[in-house]
Amino acid sequence: MSEPRIALVTGGTDGIGKAIALRLLDDGMRVAVTGRNAAKGVELADSVGRPDHFRYIESDALDPEDAARVVSQCHASLGTIDVLVNNVGGGSSSEFGYIHDLDPSVWADSFNRNVLTAIRMTHAVVPDMLERKWGRIVMMASLEGKMPTLPKVGPYVTSKHALIGLAKSIAFDYGTDGITCNAVCPGYVHIPTRVRKASKALAEGRFADPQQNYRDLSRIGRHTELNEVAHAVSMLVAEESAAITGTALNIDGGSSPY
Repeated sequence: MSEPRIALVTGGTDGIGKAIALRLLDDGMRVAVTGRNAAKGVELADSVGRPDHFRYIESDALDPEDAARVVSQCHASLGTIDVLVNNVGGGSSSEFGYIHDLDPSVWADSFNRNVLTAIRMTHAVVPDMLERKWGRIVMMASLEGKMPTLPKVGPYVTSKHALIGLAKSIAFDYGTDGITCNAVCPGYVHIPTRVRKASKALAEGRFADPQQNYRDLSRIGRHTELNEVAHAVSMLVAEESAAITGTALNIDGGSSPY
């Protein structure tokens, strides 16, 4: 019997990242998750209760030096990384506005959070994959990486488009080395932290109700579920998915026309 694959999921202590990490664990992989909230990460690892298969590594993905340390700790605790899920990202409360109203620093912050974090972690992990001539990389993009659906979210929309371009570039460069790279583009996924952020933005009059907006766009008449996103990632990182690379897979209920 071959050794289990080892997966690293960034931002994996809550929400989509947590759902993905637990699904990969159920798939038989050894999994490390990162996150800034140590209490939450330790609680998750303790609840799983399998230190030989599941580890939490405290990390601030916005720190340019952190990726190398995370990979080193993953090596020490679980082994060489086969699967990387770049889940860290998202928006910030300061980036709502039209381009002429936003300071350029807001755009830099969005790119750092959504694109540079993925670049740094991929840079640190790819040598492992090249050595083994096998690897799976998944970028967590968004429906907004396919098309804007709300006004005043230009930095987020632009950075998620860039993340899809990054996935395609990596797929193009490393395909002959047995490494695949794909982006996953969920629609609105019901997560408590997102509900709080959306409610705050709505109360401040920044845009129309985003939850209703996404529901109206969805051809299945509902939001995307966490397990549906996790299932898509599970499929993309499977042994049998070697021919799926350079794609941006929609998990949005048919919201995007392409």
